[in-house]
Amino acid sequence: MYALTRVEVAERMTSVEFLRYAPEDKKAELIDGVLIVHSPASDIHERLLLFLLRLLAEFVERRNLGQVRGSRTPVVLAEEQAFEPDILFVSRERLDILQQKGVLGAPDFVVEILSASTAAYDRGPKFRAYERAGVKELWLIDPYGPAGTEFYQQQGERLVAVMPDQDGVLKSVAVPGFHIRVNWLWRAERFIPVRAALREMGVD
Repeated sequence: MYALTRVEVAERMTSVEFLRYAPEDKKAELIDGVLIVHSPASDIHERLLLFLLRLLAEFVERRNLGQVRGSRTPVVLAEEQAFEPDILFVSRERLDILQQKGVLGAPDFVVEILSASTAAYDRGPKFRAYERAGVKELWLIDPYGPAGTEFYQQQGERLVAVMPDQDGVLKSVAVPGFHIRVNWLWRAERFIPVRAALREMGVD
């Protein structure tokens, strides 16, 4: 698990100030105008992050669908909201929002890997900001099991909770052709090889 240090600032910080002053050596986010600095992630968090990042990035590259970024890419959604999601995807048609300093606008797809200390932010103000900004798909993954995991997909202007099908397969609406077997997410000892997962998705 990783904890949070909440850093109060003398005045409310804007996203412009966040991009200028946020620490480069630590993961940090601007939530409702307040700078939140994260302590290092746990091993289970990092192994799940690496598996999903490799899987999604390889799939997207082979299908030429857009760009994938990891957890140190800032995403500016509003004047007082700038996050660093664990994984994000921007479709090929919207690559103009990828700028030198970060993503200026809503990614198509976001993955947040939860911990006890971050879940309230991820399910609360960050969720609402992603929804308002127009993120098409949001996965909130509990690395310790399915009980705390939620998958959301855009329906109209809302992010609505969805479930895997009867075979345990979840199909993405934001990344064409991408899907996972949700039990892949909780193989803490040894994740399915990325090559085998891609093969199951029809990517050789």
